[in-house]
Amino acid sequence: MASKLFPALAAAALILTGCAQTEEVAYSPPEKGAADYMKGKNTRADALYISSDSEPDGRDFRNVYIEPANLSDIRIIQPEGASADEEWAVSDLEDEILQKAIIREFAHTLGYQSAYNIVDQRDQAEIIVHTTVVAIHPYATRPEVEAGAKSGGAITASIALVNARTGAVMVRSVDTRSTDNIWAFHQVNNDEPAYNLIFRNWGNSIRRGMLHLQGRSTDPLAQPVLVKKQQ
Repeated sequence: MASKLFPALAAAALILTGCAQTEEVAYSPPEKGAADYMKGKNTRADALYISSDSEPDGRDFRNVYIEPANLSDIRIIQPEGASADEEWAVSDLEDEILQKAIIREFAHTLGYQSAYNIVDQRDQAEIIVHTTVVAIHPYATRPEVEAGAKSGGAITASIALVNARTGAVMVRSVDTRSTDNIWAFHQVNNDEPAYNLIFRNWGNSIRRGMLHLQGRSTDPLAQPVLVKKQQ
């Protein structure tokens, strides 16, 4: 039985306030403040970091392998003052459903307009997608939801596009998405619109960041990604 929120990585540029099952959850990506990473704007993510030191042939990378997401360390940020909810756990079957949904939505967005080729084997890839779900924050407690309160909440993830040969992070996205049905991540069913939409939005963000890094941003309907040095 894996806990149902997704892991907080060992660092932190995002601070999620509130009670995280009796402890504060802090997440900060290693790229925050690093001189060799530019911070993006118009990225459709809360924070997106793009390497300014990529190898020359990185512009030609197209083959992408989507690693299984890290869902192993669940952080549930309860509403302020609420006690921990030990029932936020996901079965192995539910974990499998979420993994398939992430891969499906990322593959769809990264492959849009044939931008990237999704490969089935890691050794075929030039880019590896690493995903860690950091935190889930239900806006109401279980008793409140059972009594009729709205079931909204937010979920935060850190996603890195990594050079398969060198292991260097090329693009990092840290993003929190709100949903009207955060409990879809607690009672997981096949093909749930609530989490499919969130995964799709994350996929769009990392696609935009990678296309910018490669000088291939051409979406006429979206503001161009802009980058600046970090303060």
